[in-house]
Amino acid sequence: MEQDKALTIGKVQKALDWAYDKAVNGVPGLDSAQELAESYIKKDGDPVTCVNALIRWQNTKAGTSGFLTGLGGIITLPVAIPANITSVMYIQIRMIAAIAHMGGYDLKTDNVRALVYTCLCGNAAKDILKEAGIKIGTQLSKSVINKIP
Repeated sequence: MEQDKALTIGKVQKALDWAYDKAVNGVPGLDSAQELAESYIKKDGDPVTCVNALIRWQNTKAGTSGFLTGLGGIITLPVAIPANITSVMYIQIRMIAAIAHMGGYDLKTDNVRALVYTCLCGNAAKDILKEAGIKIGTQLSKSVINKIP
């Protein structure tokens, strides 16, 4: 039972994939990342101005989400924390994907999805990629060594 409650890499990946799919494809009542990007581009054609305005507004929304989910106090804390994390993750992923769309990237590709996740991780992404690179390099070396006759 405890193991079901544990936060695993698989659960985090599943949450990220869910949020990315909702951000790119949209949810009822909310614009998709592409629609969000297009609405900012219509207001002001300058990409830098559009991106800065988008970031300011999305960060305000993420902060408001945290405030609203915390209104219930200690009683709703077990429910509020996952709800806050999920909503902030969705808002941030949609913002990053909208910026990528403004930059001309195709949000349906796996490369862009991976880069959006990397942006979401911030500085921790360097460590994750470094660790992944070390593991891949080690596995590749072992594979090459095993092929030596």
